[in-house]
Amino acid sequence: MIRAFGLRDVPAVYRLQQDGAWLDLYHYLIHRRTALSTALIAPVPWRVTGLASYVWQTAQGVQGFVQLLRRPSGQEADVLFIAPALQRALDAEAAWEALLSHCVASATQAGMRRLFVSLPEDSEEQEVLVSLGFAVYIGETIWRLDEPRPVTAPANGALRQRHPDDAWWLRRLYSRHTPPAVQHAEGIGETDELSAWPRAWWELSHVESYVLERAGEVAGGVQLVSGRRGHWLILHGNASDEEAMLTLLQQGLHALRESRWPVYCAVRDYQGGLNVLLEEAGFYPYTRRLRAVKHMASRVKEAHLAPLPSLAIRNFS
Repeated sequence: MIRAFGLRDVPAVYRLQQDGAWLDLYHYLIHRRTALSTALIAPVPWRVTGLASYVWQTAQGVQGFVQLLRRPSGQEADVLFIAPALQRALDAEAAWEALLSHCVASATQAGMRRLFVSLPEDSEEQEVLVSLGFAVYIGETIWRLDEPRPVTAPANGALRQRHPDDAWWLRRLYSRHTPPAVQHAEGIGETDELSAWPRAWWELSHVESYVLERAGEVAGGVQLVSGRRGHWLILHGNASDEEAMLTLLQQGLHALRESRWPVYCAVRDYQGGLNVLLEEAGFYPYTRRLRAVKHMASRVKEAHLAPLPSLAIRNFS
């Protein structure tokens, strides 16, 4: 039986979180919250915070746990955590199948169209998720900088803080430099804020964003999301434009000159030009991951033609 997490499940989830799998490194790495502490924030699935936590109960008690976070667009959600890990229990695969199937049904009922996961490359998790209908659409390397060192702000007059009107330009950059298959997987065209990373108000994340202008157009952007235990750096634009990407990277690191927490940056396989710049800045490859999506059916309201009553036309001439 799958049901929503409740206070009576605290001991079981406390135990399960020791042997679970994080399927969204962004939230885990920069906030470092336990699955239990996150579950206690939102006792009602999808309400207020956008969180949903479910437990898998068998005759032996609670044997599984899963947690999701709805994205601001309302169309997607990320699977944050699931337990037990596949290597930790004999019935782990059954737990994953039951929990994730329930997640799909719950998200569909809540009006969502996609579920996203991040998983280790060439792993047992990949086989199980694919069997449940998740499709891998891109690989990425997570780079890490342990101690941000002082970086001088780039002397570039075309660099400025991001304005709300820049969202259109960043969306255009995404469309130009992201493979069509990735755009389809991520649902381009269904939200006006594709450049934003999924966040919730309760995470207390601090965001700084800058853009680089050329000839009256935005040529690139950098977004820096700061959490309780780390920072996530996101570079927008043409990864092969070394000059622009270096300027944006320097600006992002300059904003972190007084931080003591690590910095992470995800480089997708089609953004290979960023790897050298990150390595020269002191980053090192932290882990390889795959991103996968589960597309869900959505209800469509069809219009039906209704016959009109016949009209009698009289000629008064």
